Amino acid sequence: MKTLLHIFACLMLATPAYAGAGHDHGESAFAGGAGPADAFELSEQQITNLNIKTETVKLLPMQDAVDVLAFTELLPEKTESISPHFEGKIARILVQIGESVIAGQDVVEMIPVNSVGTDEKTLSLKASKSGIVLQIFAVEGNVVLSGDEIMHIGDPSQMLIRGVAYETPDITKLAVGQTAEIHLDIMPERHIEGKIQRINRVINPASRTFSLYAIVDTPKGDIQPGLQGTMEIFTGDGAPVLAVPKRAILGEMGAHFVYVMNGHNVEKRDVMLGERCLHHVEVKSGLALDEAVVVNGNYQLQYIAVGGIHTHDDHDHGDEDDHHDDEQ
Repeated sequence: MKTLLHIFACLMLATPAYAGAGHDHGESAFAGGAGPADAFELSEQQITNLNIKTETVKLLPMQDAVDVLAFTELLPEKTESISPHFEGKIARILVQIGESVIAGQDVVEMIPVNSVGTDEKTLSLKASKSGIVLQIFAVEGNVVLSGDEIMHIGDPSQMLIRGVAYETPDITKLAVGQTAEIHLDIMPERHIEGKIQRINRVINPASRTFSLYAIVDTPKGDIQPGLQGTMEIFTGDGAPVLAVPKRAILGEMGAHFVYVMNGHNVEKRDVMLGERCLHHVEVKSGLALDEAVVVNGNYQLQYIAVGGIHTHDDHDHGDEDDHHDDEQ
């Protein structure tokens, strides 16, 4: 029994704690003396095991915000279709889907149709833009006409986010230049910032929606086209207020708190909340601009006890009990 508890302690709370916002049942974890700590220090290993992630306190115009569906697309000016200017047979395709290419790189070798079967002359098609091979529409041996698409190449270092908004009074609140934050379904913990670049206010008669577009920088190229999520557009005219992601907030009605992190030091901080949007909430007191609040792993931090991680090792008499059982 002691061995299992010792392993548990060494894992530094790798097992999730079953307490969430508004449902803090951490008291039972400290039965036996120690209570939850309001300030403590985490080791690098604990931060890793708990998967601790933080976001900074921001100034946002929380007085008003519009939430719309969002879809990722490649910028038209950063995409390229590889097509021949002559009829010919594909001799070799030199790249694969997902492969990175640079401008000027050979991607396809072709034999013009007028030289097939005679003195075959091979011509190369080159990429004019750097990017990633997104699609390949032909295979080696195919005969293609002039202008036929063989492959698509796109640069994902910037992405176009297309927002789809329904026909509501919100259409009058949206404007070019407004701050937007994108939350993709496959990575909900990631907040991607951008600005509205253009708005198409023509209503689609079938869906009764209109489109707006934001550009976001994605230098790692780790966001592909075709993803879905939501876009939060801040439209308030009033002074911005301090705001944090809703995921940072723990506690119950009238008794909310967050964990503030400074290096490896963690502090439990009581906060007073105000306006709410889809992903953010105003903080009227308890936090300062640019402080880092824990948004992932904060539930487990409720189980950090005074004097360190609390376990029942100090009260474990399992070996003695086993010894008594043997005697019996």
